[in-house]
Amino acid sequence: MSEFCLVRQPLFGASGALVGYDIRFRDAADGQHAFVQSYLSGTFDLVRAKLPAFVSCSRAQLLDDAFQIADPSAAVLVLPRSIDVDAQVVSAIMRYREQKGGIALGGLTLEPAPVEALYEYVDWVRIDARSGGAEALRAVHARVVATAGAKRPRIVADHIADASLYEQARALKLDAFQGEFFSRPEPLPATEFPQSTVSAMRLMGLARDPKVNDRQLEDVISADPVLMFQLLRLVNSAAVGLRGVSSIGQALRMVGRNAFLRWLSVAVAASRKSSTGVDKELVRQAVERGRMLEQLAGGEREAGTLFLVGMFSLLDAVFRMSLSDILQRVALSEEASEALLDRTGPYANALAFAESYELGLFEHSAELIAEMGLDPARAGEFYASAIEWTGEALGSVLDSQPAAAARPALASRR
Repeated sequence: MSEFCLVRQPLFGASGALVGYDIRFRDAADGQHAFVQSYLSGTFDLVRAKLPAFVSCSRAQLLDDAFQIADPSAAVLVLPRSIDVDAQVVSAIMRYREQKGGIALGGLTLEPAPVEALYEYVDWVRIDARSGGAEALRAVHARVVATAGAKRPRIVADHIADASLYEQARALKLDAFQGEFFSRPEPLPATEFPQSTVSAMRLMGLARDPKVNDRQLEDVISADPVLMFQLLRLVNSAAVGLRGVSSIGQALRMVGRNAFLRWLSVAVAASRKSSTGVDKELVRQAVERGRMLEQLAGGEREAGTLFLVGMFSLLDAVFRMSLSDILQRVALSEEASEALLDRTGPYANALAFAESYELGLFEHSAELIAEMGLDPARAGEFYASAIEWTGEALGSVLDSQPAAAARPALASRR
């Protein structure tokens, strides 16, 4: 199979709901278009998870109808700010929209661009907040409203870096938001773990102790009905492959301590009260990263520790607590703690690889995975596999939790 890489980054609506994904590609080494390869392999549909996928589209790709191989309703084509606007471009936009496809203008800034003549033909406008910040958001918003009026396209604030900028973008009543703030929201004051999280973290320490037998672990779990329910749902999931497991003791006997530790770590992440799409996406990202790292096992790198390092590396964002505070509550190995706190030791490169890949730094991530003795061509496979596994193992757990208003979960520290 041709080598290609892709990564997704979430977009959230005004209510905090997940509304779509940016999907970034690196074309295959043989020159084949990564979008085509990902669509034909099924990876594109897996990664977009039935939501609109925003994908960059050049003038040549637009005129060649390069994205019409897929269901056009699946992909929103993001045209660059620098695209030359002429009758051919307008005609190609209209062809795509006639097939129910979406079109977005990307990278708009304080400085007006000729591409803004296309407002009436597009569905989305994306403002780059890195250049001009809140001033750029206000200026482009005003230009869109003045030009398009009531029929204006929906507006996305891109590259939201912190809570202050997010609040200013919300005040403008923009339609969607994307950026690093949603992966690292600011801590909430006086955050405490749910009781089931405390129980799960205590169990993680016990499960690592060979002197503690399975019956003792089962007794501890049975004392916490919420944790027991979560774990039974997880071990009966398609990703684990143990349908019909009716007790934690039965699961322990069938799969052993390493898998049990993995389930506990997933239960820890899932115990975060997921009140918004942002919260749920953070939990998914944490578990996906754990699963992605787990596939890098070999040599000094043990699969169970890799999973914990990957997942715990995002728990500070999930729980709005410092990572050092979290690690005080659970007995991870010295090597895992070194990787998480100091980026040293045998697991540091694996964590750096995942972080680079998730940012779309494909060349750097390829160098890191090669240093670990693994084939860089498998990076995209590991990423897609992690998304699939997490969707099967965790989707029903998160989707069963009630939704609530978005604002409290994203509040900044006052």
